[in-house]
Amino acid sequence: MTLASYISCLRIVLIVPIIYLLDQGSSYHNYLAFVLFVVAGLTDYLDGYIARKKNTETQLGALLDLIADKLLVSLIMVWLVYIEFTLSVAIPALIIVARELVISTLRQYVIEKRGKKDLSVSFIGKSKTTIQIIAISMLILAQEITSIYTLALIAIWFAAIFSLYSLFAYASEWSKEYLN
Repeated sequence: MTLASYISCLRIVLIVPIIYLLDQGSSYHNYLAFVLFVVAGLTDYLDGYIARKKNTETQLGALLDLIADKLLVSLIMVWLVYIEFTLSVAIPALIIVARELVISTLRQYVIEKRGKKDLSVSFIGKSKTTIQIIAISMLILAQEITSIYTLALIAIWFAAIFSLYSLFAYASEWSKEYLN
């Protein structure tokens, strides 16, 4: 495994302490969860940068990066809904998690139909992840800084809408290219 792959694995491992800290409910724990989530989000860019810079891009690394992104976003969103269930957070969380599952399924189908070639992640997909990381970070922080809660809700809804947009963009591209 390459250094970039280990960094992707770190992103997966960080999910456990983030969830544990969020579950504690104290200000200290919430701020620490926020910091760890931001660090986990930044590793998404670091692993890709290192892989490209050192010319160590691998299929395993790409797969680990993909899994790490989807696990980080989906599990933390589900946990935030669990901590404080409100429809204003649950609905965008459902949209975001459902999009991740649908894209994973479509991606697998296209790869199997196409052969052993990989599918590259588009700028829209990378932007979607960035928007989700920012919105989730704001939701975590809004537990302590209540004055940004409305802004965090707007951000998470924007992330959900952008997630749907990226789903339709991928589906449209893949249907034209591979499903005919």
